[in-house]
Amino acid sequence: MKSHTPLRVCILIPMLDLGGAEVQVLDQLRVLDRSDLSVSVCCLTAGDPGMESEARRYADSFFNLGFRWRFMPIALLRLARYLRDEEFDVIHCHMPPADWIGRLAGWLGGVPVRMTTEHGRGLWKSRARVMFDRMLNGITDLRICVSHDVLEIRARREGTPRDKLEYLPNGVDLDRFKSPVRGKQEIMAEFGWAAGDALVVCVGRLVREKNYPLLVDSIASVRERIPTVRCLIAGEGKLRGEIAARIGDLDVGETVKLAGTRSDISDLLHASDVFVLPSTREGFPVSLIEAMACSKAIVASDVGGVPDAIAGGENGILVPPGDARALSAAVEKLLVDRQLAERLGRAALATAAERFSLQHVVRRTKEIYFDLHTRKTA
Repeated sequence: MKSHTPLRVCILIPMLDLGGAEVQVLDQLRVLDRSDLSVSVCCLTAGDPGMESEARRYADSFFNLGFRWRFMPIALLRLARYLRDEEFDVIHCHMPPADWIGRLAGWLGGVPVRMTTEHGRGLWKSRARVMFDRMLNGITDLRICVSHDVLEIRARREGTPRDKLEYLPNGVDLDRFKSPVRGKQEIMAEFGWAAGDALVVCVGRLVREKNYPLLVDSIASVRERIPTVRCLIAGEGKLRGEIAARIGDLDVGETVKLAGTRSDISDLLHASDVFVLPSTREGFPVSLIEAMACSKAIVASDVGGVPDAIAGGENGILVPPGDARALSAAVEKLLVDRQLAERLGRAALATAAERFSLQHVVRRTKEIYFDLHTRKTA
């Protein structure tokens, strides 16, 4: 039997693109202690060149499968052969369809440990897909769930045995969010706003579940009472046109700006007075923890894994999803009552430091690799 030091780990993900799960994978890879690990990243298809370049910098190797659905059997066998030839000890899959392709290929390729990280609730899955996931439970050693909500869905809906589930939230490198590079005055000037204006920030992909049109509606309502309120939505996605249309319809183009993809999220968060997460669906949003790490007052929808981080009234404000009036009222309350906002922000930072450190998440993930491998090969 070959030596298993270093332990050989393959991280499989559909592609590296701008999104919470993808950023989390790269962040974990960046700080992972690889003194006794050899880590490779495998993508099903090509993604963002900058993120792929970063993966190559931190990983021991990078492989693009060139996956195409019409050639799925060939791609599956190609991945299985790659895993066998490289003698991987662990395959760690993230997000559909990599989660099921990877487990199948790992089983075919003789990889001892086959595991996933479950980033979302997966309620979109058809009955056939749920049945398939139930079948895959038999060749799966562990499904890490980023929220208790996700864990319960995997247990109850997908029949995953409890001993194959573990709660481990996303983490943030707190040091990266300690202080901004640029101050609020410079940020506001970039968008043509006064430094003293109240700033609301939201960060995330422009997709349906983030519910940005509702945020635009809410900010339009807040502006009626606080004329100097401003809002930045940082991110890109297929709903950009729809959101821009809503901004135009409500004539709030000077109040709400689509900031696009940004490399200065820490600066934007530090410049903000309130961070808002208006989602209708979430797994465990990394942007939420980043805002907590910046000691920001937070208004978030009470969905998915958000309550794992935010206790309403203690370190933020939770509102019902889809309730524009409640969202407006909470944002306005924090903009008016700055003592409350500062108190909630301090409590949010303390929560992030205690429970959502990236270093803690990475250490636990590494422990899982070795524990499962020892159990499977003993």
